[in-house]
Amino acid sequence: FTTQPLKDDQIQIKFLSLFQYIGTQVLSFIFGLSGSAVLLDNSARDSHFQPRIRESMRRLIMNAHHDQSRQTLAMIQENVGCCGADGATDYLSLQQPLPSQCRDTVTGNPFFHGCVDELTWFFEEKCGWIAGLAMAICMINVLSIVLSTVLIQALKKEEEASDSYRR
Repeated sequence: FTTQPLKDDQIQIKFLSLFQYIGTQVLSFIFGLSGSAVLLDNSARDSHFQPRIRESMRRLIMNAHHDQSRQTLAMIQENVGCCGADGATDYLSLQQPLPSQCRDTVTGNPFFHGCVDELTWFFEEKCGWIAGLAMAICMINVLSIVLSTVLIQALKKEEEASDSYRR
């Protein structure tokens, strides 16, 4: 079993394929890193995420006389364990009655934290894990880029050695 030497065009195709692979790894690294940064920036305290939740919760409280708004509000407050956007005072300031979903079923006391805080804490934890996984993938991309570059250098040395052998 003998191997035939590669022709120049076959070698160039291999190099081109490796450079394309490195390019896709670089793009994947950039997208992963920027996606992690955007995710962490928008899921943490004092982000663009909190005012949106606050406005949505207040809109739901003001429209609590509609069935869909009331059901959505009840589902959020019951499942998350929160009351209003910033606490039970939201209902008082908007002159709305405090619903039973805003209260602890055991003690009957209203939930202390508003839904903005509770949802922010929930998403911070989940987004931290997702960003960590994305960063791990970015590290794999860097390792792949380095190993591909080493492979290209090894192929170049092998090509030079075979050229000097042919002469």
